[in-house]
Amino acid sequence: MQPVPIGVVIVNWNGCADTIACLESLVEADPRPASIVVVDNGSMDNSAATLTSWATRHPTLRISVVADATNRGFAGGCNVGIGRLVGDAGVTHFLLLNNDTTVERAFFGELAAAVALAPKAGIFGVTIYETAPRGGVWYAGGRFASVRAAISHTISVPMSEVTVPTEFVTGCAMLISRPGWMAVGPLPECYFMYFEDAEFCLRARAAGWQVIYAPRAIVRHAVNATVRRAVDPVRNEYWFARARALFARRNLRGWEKWMALAHLTVTTPPRAAFKALRSGPRRGWGLLWGTIRGLLAVEGHAPVR
Repeated sequence: MQPVPIGVVIVNWNGCADTIACLESLVEADPRPASIVVVDNGSMDNSAATLTSWATRHPTLRISVVADATNRGFAGGCNVGIGRLVGDAGVTHFLLLNNDTTVERAFFGELAAAVALAPKAGIFGVTIYETAPRGGVWYAGGRFASVRAAISHTISVPMSEVTVPTEFVTGCAMLISRPGWMAVGPLPECYFMYFEDAEFCLRARAAGWQVIYAPRAIVRHAVNATVRRAVDPVRNEYWFARARALFARRNLRGWEKWMALAHLTVTTPPRAAFKALRSGPRRGWGLLWGTIRGLLAVEGHAPVR
């Protein structure tokens, strides 16, 4: 199988140990990626220096570390990384890879097989397993549930297939072709975190690009490792709720949009009340305030009080 020159983008935020484990899995891959860009999103744990030191000890890898002074969010970090890779004409595909993932040895070979079968596809997803102790399937293709402004992951892996059409590919491990990226444009940074991958997939499909799932390319994912490092979990509640409502406002049309907005309007208050009783009033307020911000299509980031 002819290798595909893939450039990898990894966004790091206070997760140096996870990022190094991810990088080491790329070292062990056969074939390896053509290039790697690690974007440090304003970490406070000396990540940038540690990752730069790691890179200098692996001269056989084409790896660069970009230290951003501020946390631009997941989409912003990915856009910075792909911006670096775009200048390398030899890279034909860009792989967004969560820093808390590791790839299997044959990962890039399986991606090459999928690209050979679907050369006109704009986006490819892969099979993602949770890391131990659970180890179950976390992603095996995805679907939109528009009337709930939600996304669901399929967890049945068709290992006999090399490519399978799908609606949604998670940004945890998303391969984007260079022509697809140039046509669709950067990931929407208005979300900060969550749902930027969903909007990107919708935009790609609307522009006529195929979205493909490659079952045999396998990633292991320590689910929510970055989120668990957040200082204030209330903000994660806020970001997800806000992104979900904002996604509906920005992307749905006609009756689907109004059904989704009605669903969020009716169900959020009781869910917020339940969340407040179970996890504390600030968690409930984060859910409620995030939904309000998203429903009003306020694309800035307001503090959660």
